[in-house]
Amino acid sequence: MLQNTFIHLPSIGYQKEKSLWNSGIKTWDDFLDQFRSDDSKQNYISELFKSKSALHEQDPFYFSRCLRSSELWRTWPEFKGKTVFLDIETTGLSPRYNEVTVVGLYDGKKEKCFIQGKNLEFLNEELARYKSVITFNGALFDIPFLQASLDSVFIPPLHIDLRFLLNSLGYWGGLKKIEKDLGLERESEISNLSGKDAVKLWRRYKKGDHDALDLLVKYNIADIKNLKILMEFAYGKKKTKSGFIDKQ
Repeated sequence: MLQNTFIHLPSIGYQKEKSLWNSGIKTWDDFLDQFRSDDSKQNYISELFKSKSALHEQDPFYFSRCLRSSELWRTWPEFKGKTVFLDIETTGLSPRYNEVTVVGLYDGKKEKCFIQGKNLEFLNEELARYKSVITFNGALFDIPFLQASLDSVFIPPLHIDLRFLLNSLGYWGGLKKIEKDLGLERESEISNLSGKDAVKLWRRYKKGDHDALDLLVKYNIADIKNLKILMEFAYGKKKTKSGFIDKQ
């Protein structure tokens, strides 16, 4: 979808973008082939060459600057190999008074958990491997909490927040509610756990209950793995809603 995107060009909005698609100009290359010699389109052409170069170089900063946050979902397939799903657990809601306990990362194949007092200091090194991060409500909670709690934490430049992406598709509420709305089920052991339970599990662990930590990690991993499912669902829905139809 990224190479079918024109809304990052000057004065092109959703309707003009859709008009281009309907006229048969579905990709950046289509536009360049059609208008390469048109002097009135040189600003567009220059920007599209920059876009092609940035995509070839896998430069996330370019797309994070030229696309609105609500449209970063379009980058998902092109940066999938450098994307991480992230979810944190904390001792409360305020980074001023509370702490990060667990940070879960999932690259679509393997999950990793970083735990306070065990390996949390290696989180930054792992995050630096990625160019895109996907969260649920991370723009308001996970990301600012990490930035306030950890020194110089690296956050990948492309951030897709599934809460707002799913809101735009008519799905409202917390992560667990939306999972249920879409028919996603968790293992019975963690199916009824909430963020408040995560805080209680950490407290139990700090008192010596190591089984509580295992359950907390299991809960966190379920979060990050389901983010991938929700991203795939939302991407398909947004692509359809945009009006784009693939070439036959």
